[in-house]
Formats: sequence, C-alpha cells, structure tokens
Amino acid sequence: MKVTIDGLNHEGKGIAKIDNKITFVNNAITHEEVEIEITKSHKSFNEAKVTKYIIKSKNREEPVCPYYGTCGGCDIMHMNYETQVEFKKEKVKNILKRYANLDIEPQVIKSDKSLHYRNKITLHYKNRKLGYMKENTNEILEITTCPLAMDNINEFIKNNKSISQDLIIRENNKGVIITNLNNDKMIEEINEYKFQVDTYSFFQINHYICSKIFEILKENLEENMTCLDLYSGVGTLSIVASKKSRFVYSIEINEHSHKNALENKKLNNCDNVKFILGDVQKEINNIHEKIDVIITDPPRKGMSL
Repeated sequence: MKVTIDGLNHEGKGIAKIDNKITFVNNAITHEEVEIEITKSHKSFNEAKVTKYIIKSKNREEPVCPYYGTCGGCDIMHMNYETQVEFKKEKVKNILKRYANLDIEPQVIKSDKSLHYRNKITLHYKNRKLGYMKENTNEILEITTCPLAMDNINEFIKNNKSISQDLIIRENNKGVIITNLNNDKMIEEINEYKFQVDTYSFFQINHYICSKIFEILKENLEENMTCLDLYSGVGTLSIVASKKSRFVYSIEINEHSHKNALENKKLNNCDNVKFILGDVQKEINNIHEKIDVIITDPPRKGMSL
C-alpha cells in the first residue's frame, strides 16, 4: 500500500491517511512516499511499518546505532540533527498553543554533540542478559555500546561483560561512577555549582545543555526578584536563581530529590532558598508572597496545575 507522509505525531511517527483513517508509520519523515504494511488496526487509527521507500526525504540519514528499531530508547535517529531539533521545537510550540493558548517562538539551545552526550544510562539484567529493554516488551536487548552515552560509559560496558545485576552508570568530571539500584550518591559539578544526586533523583543528562540553561536563567533574571521554582528536583535551577534573586521558593514531591536539595543548599551556601516537600498543586496555595518569576521543569507527564 503506497502512502505519502503528511506530518509527524508527538512521538515522531509519520502520519498518513488511509480511507480517512489516521495511520502512524514508524521510521517515516514528512513528504516521504512509502509503501507500508499495517501492523495493528485500532478503532480510530492504524499502526504501520515501511516496507519500501519510494521517495526519501533529504533530511533522512542512516542511524548509527546497530540496535535502532529494536531498542526502545530512540525514536527519531533516522532524521538528521537539524530535523530532530526542528521537530522538537514544533512539538513545544504546539503544546503551548494547545494547552495554554500561547503563541511562542521557543529559544533552541543546540547541543555541542548530537551523540555521546548522555552522562547516565540504566542497564537491566535478566535471563543472563545485560542491556536495555526492547521496545514495548519486558525482554532484554544485550548491548555492547550506546551511541548516545559518553565515551567512558561505553568503555565500561565493553570491559565489564560479566555483570549480573541491574545498575546505573553515570559519568561526571571525575570519571565513571557505578551504582546499583541502592540509594548511592554522587557529586555533579556544573559551572561554579556543586550538586549531590542520588540514584532515585533526576539530573540533566547532558552536561553542556545543563550549563547553558544555567547561563540563560541568570541572564533573564533581574536583581532582587522573588522566584518560584516548580518541580525543582535536586534544586539545580533554584540554586542558580538564588545567586541573583531576593528569595526562591522551591517545590518538589520526590523525597529523595528534596533531601538532595537540602544538601545542595549547604554545598552552594544558599540562605535565600526555601525547599518545600510536597505536591505542587497543593503547596503552591501556601505561598502568599508576590512572585515575580516562575521557573518550571516538569516531569514527562507534564504539569498538574
């Protein structure tokens, strides 16, 4: 069955119509002409895979990952980097327009690397296999390298093939740090700041982008503002904002992240931040001071407000 890809959905899958029924096509790019095979048919949409590319997009490139299409980690590696960036930018614009009725042109911070930038990966062990989860399954895909992971992480994977447990591998400025799924801690250093992060706490996985976010935040804050940081994690943005603000209120529901944030307050000598443990939707009503700036880095599921 021959179709033309009209656009992309939020997951980066191609969109085509067959008898007015939307069909989502894996590994397809806007304006490509392809032959497809329906893999699943639902009441309101189809899922499909490409069996032949008739007209390929100029923005297509061959994925460098040998596991692409099997591993559940990457969805748009068949696009070149510029197209990936544009896709993500349009995704943000559409979300802001749809849910907040805001017409905003987002500022894009491009990474200094399109590969080998991830400072953290999680490997799973099951049935004598160590690797990532296969897409939409509980099966393990054994790996010997991950093109997104930093070089020292890949070196560790290559030299440690006999591991028989789940583990988290992080790389910071002191090298590779291995943790199992116990609550281990490490110190991340970004710009002039230090942050304690434990196994169960989120930290930005791209050091370069993290550094740029800190710089942009400082540039856009005025002196003596009162800030509110929502979904604040281990307190990274709150602490950066505190260096220029009069006071920062910081709300986070994850207890591990909150404990890290309290330690990070000490590490960075911040007396003008109040870290609040709780649900943003509830705790925000307990702040009665006039807020000048709201900072938010919500979880993947979005904001609850």
